Amino acid sequence: MAMDFTSTITDFDQQQFDSLDRAAGFASSYSRLRQKEADPRWVSRYLGWFDDCLLKAAIPVYRPRMKSWPDMAYDPRSWNLPDGAGDECSPEASLMVGGCSDRRTGLHADAEARTPGQLRRLLVELARAAADEDRCLVFPYMYTDARDALALATDDRIAWAELGREAHVFGLSDPQWESRLPSKVRNTLRRDQRKIAAVPMTVGEASWNEVHSWAAELISSHMAGKGNQEITEFVSLRYSDMESNPDVGLMAFTAQSAGLRGVQTILLWQGEMEVYEVGLTGDDSDERFALYVNLLFHLPFRYAQARGIDHIRLGSKSETPKAARGAVFENYYGGVLGLDETKRLALDSKVDAWNR
Repeated sequence: MAMDFTSTITDFDQQQFDSLDRAAGFASSYSRLRQKEADPRWVSRYLGWFDDCLLKAAIPVYRPRMKSWPDMAYDPRSWNLPDGAGDECSPEASLMVGGCSDRRTGLHADAEARTPGQLRRLLVELARAAADEDRCLVFPYMYTDARDALALATDDRIAWAELGREAHVFGLSDPQWESRLPSKVRNTLRRDQRKIAAVPMTVGEASWNEVHSWAAELISSHMAGKGNQEITEFVSLRYSDMESNPDVGLMAFTAQSAGLRGVQTILLWQGEMEVYEVGLTGDDSDERFALYVNLLFHLPFRYAQARGIDHIRLGSKSETPKAARGAVFENYYGGVLGLDETKRLALDSKVDAWNR
């Protein structure tokens, strides 16, 4: 079995890579990570492990080029880790394992590579690369299964903190999906439908090109109202990235009524849908609420059901309205293997014995 680092994801077969871990969806896909290689703020590498021609693991690692974090959500010092475990993790002292953007990370390793002994072999190689530069290993936005595998492989030496939860709706391809939901959820959906029917509104589907002239500004304003400042130009740049990705479908739902206008962007990747970002004008009112629930829930639900899409990702905010409409939640975590522990793992003699 061959194990080595490479500087580009194109050294791997795309289908094999994406099959190793689909937990993070588009955010950790081959084509998305290939785009990240062009980001001048990061140096990308991959630890690949082959059994003959079969790819068993391809773990991305990222070294920041800057002295400050491009996205503060990736600063381990902000994660409330136990006993100040992230305090030493400046950009110059961190090696990010798995991902560096989009706040969802996959651990691209198959079932065999995730067993404690085999995963430890991979982690020792990562630890050696980190220790050579006096860096600790950082594991951002890992799902529960990946966190548990990493904990077992390191004898529970990684310090973890919960960073959030992602909402999902499953089973939409089942014609009986709604009837199988709890009665409280069905009642909420029916109440939504009555409120939507009571508001004269025009809805539609559009490409991003058809709406970008006004939608980027609307999304930027909506984000600012939620306390997330991002100028319109940055929103447009982000969507340019999405448009240039050959494996992602980008579209928008639109809704309009008297004095109100809304847009909801949608990403489509390998049979799943991601309800991405919303922009909506106006102050709180029954009319605005009707546009909101139509854009975020009912239009995506109907679109998915009509096309046999079984799984929708609804993001990590506003849990209460999502739970009320049938969403279930999956936690993700940030972890740090401190510098001393990283150096200790890099000297693991058991792995050297296995390799002999």
